[in-house]
Amino acid sequence: MSCTIGDYNADGWPDIYISNTMDGNYLLENNTGFTFTNKASEAGVEFNSFSWGATFLDADNDSNLDLYVSSSFDGSVANFLSSAFYHNNGDDTFSIPNNIGFSDDERESYSNAIGDYNNDGKPDIVVMNDNEDYFLWENQTTTSNNWIKVKLEGVSSNKDGIGNRIEVFANGKSQYKFTVCGEGYLAQNSQYEFVGLGNATNIDYIKVTWSKTGIVETVNNVQPNQAITIQEGNGVLSTLNEELNTFTVYPNPSISGIFNFLSSNNDTYYVEIFDVTGRTIVSKIQLENKIDLSKFSKGIYIAKINSKGKSKTVKLIKD
Repeated sequence: MSCTIGDYNADGWPDIYISNTMDGNYLLENNTGFTFTNKASEAGVEFNSFSWGATFLDADNDSNLDLYVSSSFDGSVANFLSSAFYHNNGDDTFSIPNNIGFSDDERESYSNAIGDYNNDGKPDIVVMNDNEDYFLWENQTTTSNNWIKVKLEGVSSNKDGIGNRIEVFANGKSQYKFTVCGEGYLAQNSQYEFVGLGNATNIDYIKVTWSKTGIVETVNNVQPNQAITIQEGNGVLSTLNEELNTFTVYPNPSISGIFNFLSSNNDTYYVEIFDVTGRTIVSKIQLENKIDLSKFSKGIYIAKINSKGKSKTVKLIKD
C-alpha cells in the first residue's frame, strides 16, 4: 500500500518499510548496498492487518527510529489491529508499549504523516480516516533527550530542498535523513527533518549533500533544541528557537560591527560566533554588554547565545 524510508538499525544505510495486506508488512533491511533482506518478522513489525500509511519517527528523541502504521480495520475485528505504534528497542527489534495513548482509535485509517504542530521538538502524528475525518495524536512523551529540526532551501536546486541528503553527527554517531516529495500513502511529512539526539548537548556538524550540484555543505557546532533552515550555498539561513528570550541585541544591522547586548535579568550568558559556512570565528566567551565584530568583514554572522542550558541563535548583519 505504501512505504517509508529510514535507517531503523542506525548503520548508515536507508531501509524500507512496506505496508501490505494481512499477509504481513515488509521491513527491507539494506545490506549496505543495492540488495535488501526482509526482516519484518525478526524485528516484530509484520503488523498482519490491512495496513495503509506508515511512517518512521523518533518519538522519544533517543536517536532510534520508531514506527507508526495505520489500518483500514477499525478494531472491531478480532486479531486485526486498527493501528500500531512500534517502539525501537535499539537492538534491531521493535515492541508495542502499553499505556501510551492512542485511545479510542476505532476508525478506518488510510494515511498518516508527522509534524510538530506545537513546536516542542517532538514529532506529532496526523492520521486521515474515512469520511474526511482526522486524528491529531499529540506527542506527550516525557523525556530530557535533545533534538534538532532541519529544513533545506535550494537555490540551484529546487526551492523545497527535495532530493538531498542530510547527515547529523553528534555523540560520535551519524544520522542520515533524505528529503523526499510524498511519503507513505497520500501523505507528506513536515518539511523539517526531525533528528533525535539522545543526551548529546552539542552537534559536531550538519552536512548537506546537494544532489543536483554535488556540493557538500557543512555547518559546524550546532546547538540542539532548535529548528534551522539551511539554504544552498549560504549555510544557516534562519532559526526557530523560542527557548531563550531574556535579552535583546541592537543595532542589527550594525555598520560599526558593534552589537549592544541588553539582558532583562542578571543571568550569565555565553556566546559563540560563526560565519555562514559554519566556521567558528569567536569561541565561546562570556557576554558583558556588547558583541564586537568590528575587525571582521561585512556580511552575515550567526551568534549562538547560551544561558542555564537554554540557547538562542541570532543572525547578526554587519553593514
